[in-house]
Amino acid sequence: MEKFTVTINYHGNYGYIEYDPETKSAAVHLGVEAPKAAVEKYLGEPHTFKVCVGPTIRDFKEVTLQPLESLENFQLCLTRMWVAIDVRVEWSMPPGMAENL
Repeated sequence: MEKFTVTINYHGNYGYIEYDPETKSAAVHLGVEAPKAAVEKYLGEPHTFKVCVGPTIRDFKEVTLQPLESLENFQLCLTRMWVAIDVRVEWSMPPGMAENL
């Protein structure tokens, strides 16, 4: 299975996270140590939040997810990471693109 890679940004410091669904592990590449450690900690802990389920956008269910358990969990937890630890996922920026800015 192919690894999933996404660009991350901490106040203009770009890096990336590479998730391996086979080993259920992630490698964080970011040149600033404190936010890198925060991302690693965030990915290693369970997170509880409400997700939209059901036929309308007003139907929510509270779930607790382990980010590294599956690609779906990983991606869903990344959507909440910025609020939790101030590291943003740049969904529209391919990994490596920031090197040419």
